[in-house]
Amino acid sequence: MTFSKINFQKEETFLKRHFQEYYKKNFVGSVPEVERREFGYGVFGRKIADRNISFSSEKIVNDFLFAQVPLFFSYSTAYYRYPNRKPMEAKELLGADIVYEFDADDIQTSCKEKHDSWKCPKGHFGKGAIENCPECGEGVEVSQWFCSECLGEAKRHVFRLIDFLKDDFGFTEGIEVNFSGKAGYHIHLQGKEIRNLGRGARIELVDYLTASGMFFEKLGYGISSAPITCPREDGAWRKRLNKGIENLFEKDPERVAAFTGFSIKKMKKFFDLKQEVLSGMRRGILFPAEGRKSKEFWKKILEMVAGEEMLPIDRQTSIDLHKIIRVPETLHGETGFCAKRIPVGELKKFDPFTDPVVFADENLFGSGLVKVFISKAPRFSLCGQSFGPFENEESEVPLFCAIYLIGKGAVLR
Repeated sequence: MTFSKINFQKEETFLKRHFQEYYKKNFVGSVPEVERREFGYGVFGRKIADRNISFSSEKIVNDFLFAQVPLFFSYSTAYYRYPNRKPMEAKELLGADIVYEFDADDIQTSCKEKHDSWKCPKGHFGKGAIENCPECGEGVEVSQWFCSECLGEAKRHVFRLIDFLKDDFGFTEGIEVNFSGKAGYHIHLQGKEIRNLGRGARIELVDYLTASGMFFEKLGYGISSAPITCPREDGAWRKRLNKGIENLFEKDPERVAAFTGFSIKKMKKFFDLKQEVLSGMRRGILFPAEGRKSKEFWKKILEMVAGEEMLPIDRQTSIDLHKIIRVPETLHGETGFCAKRIPVGELKKFDPFTDPVVFADENLFGSGLVKVFISKAPRFSLCGQSFGPFENEESEVPLFCAIYLIGKGAVLR
């Protein structure tokens, strides 16, 4: 078995050498109507270094990837008459796909306390992902890592979104799922009924999916009436909210009490009345919680249920007609993973820490180990192998692990 040692001042050169080998052996042909798209590329530490680039064919795209070896490569969700022109208005917009994005770094999961860490300019540090130092109030730098738990939660939301799209809107064609290459999933809607939707319609769609500005009264919940009523007729969000209320009784009453502001004692008493509450809902009535406070109580309950049923979509990505996003089947410079296209039928078994790891293929990239000096990394798993934790130590790791660590900035320069 052979060993090599990285020159710590030239991580980008190391990455590009191996990325070029990938592009030499893999043709990227994943962009519909490539000649109508704007492209952008990134370098080490900067995802978008330049944009307003266009290509007349897939072959020229691949020639660019092999010659320039960008560490990040993105394309527009929009179709333009003149995609390389500036300013934006000169491109002449012809339409745009919609991309919904679920990233693990934007989804709150308990595992962040295990693998994420932060530090502030004044030297304070701790575990987890926060925005401001609890000691001094300064903004903090967060080191984010990912595991099967947080990426599993992102995948769960993908399935939920597909159900929303099919059940609520009847979208069955033109749905494509891509792994981002790092920490989440991109769901592309490329149907012709989508392409000509304007910004206003896209905002309405994302408001619906995220339950933004939801008016419970308009859905049939008579919060101001006496008795308080609930709808029994069909309706996608009505079903979700009613089912969510039923599922409420499977939760910890203390958690519900904390959210609603009611005492734990009163909440436990309410939970004891489960059968009466469910029976009332079947008759179209919400059981009175506590006299005059019933209105406030049920409003809080509905807000809690809506918050759990909504989709945590990246709003800006969803409504931005001029957004550029990772090109499927290209490499992500922060991980070395492939931004892999995933047939919906194969999404359930897709493993984001094995399936997109291209540099584990010993037939293409060899089986040598790479000696690296690692500043700090928690314990993590790739391709069924566990690595770390590391802190200021030299280690010999497989090529795919070395590329991952360099992309994450965990190798000392």
